[in-house]
Amino acid sequence: MISKVINSFLLGLIFVLLLDFLLFIGIKINYIDIYNIKVYYNPLFVDNQPYIILFVLSIVFGYFISNKKSLKIFTYIYIMLIVISLSTFYEPIGKSLGQLLFKKDNISFKVGKISFNGDLLYKGRKYTYIYRKDINKVIKLSSNELLQSK
Repeated sequence: MISKVINSFLLGLIFVLLLDFLLFIGIKINYIDIYNIKVYYNPLFVDNQPYIILFVLSIVFGYFISNKKSLKIFTYIYIMLIVISLSTFYEPIGKSLGQLLFKKDNISFKVGKISFNGDLLYKGRKYTYIYRKDINKVIKLSSNELLQSK
C-alpha cells in the first residue's frame, strides 16, 4: 500500500515536472534571452518553483494516473496541458508570461548614494536586471548592494 502511494506520487511528480520544464524553456527563450539576462536554465527553474503547488499537483496527478477509471480522461487533460505549456514557445505568450512572473514596472532603486527608477526584469541569486527607460538599457547589478524602495 505504501509503495503504491510513493510510486503514484513519484510518477505524478515526473508528469508535473515535464509540464513545468516545457513552460520554463519557453520563458527562457522568449523572455530571459530577449532581454539578454545572463542566467542559466537550472537556477531559473529551481529558484522559481512553487514547491507547495508542485507537491499538491504531484499527488493529484499521481492519483489520476494510478486510478484506472480516470486514466483515459486524465490522458486527454494532460495532452491539453502539454499544448498549453508548449504555447510559451510562441514569443508573445512566452514573453507575456515571463513579464507576468518576473517584471515589476516603475520601481525606485538605490545603489550607494545613486537613486534611479526602472523596471525590474529579473531578480536572481547574485544579480538583478533592471531596464532603465531614461538610458534605454538593461543594467545588471549585484543583488546584495542594491536597495529597492517601492
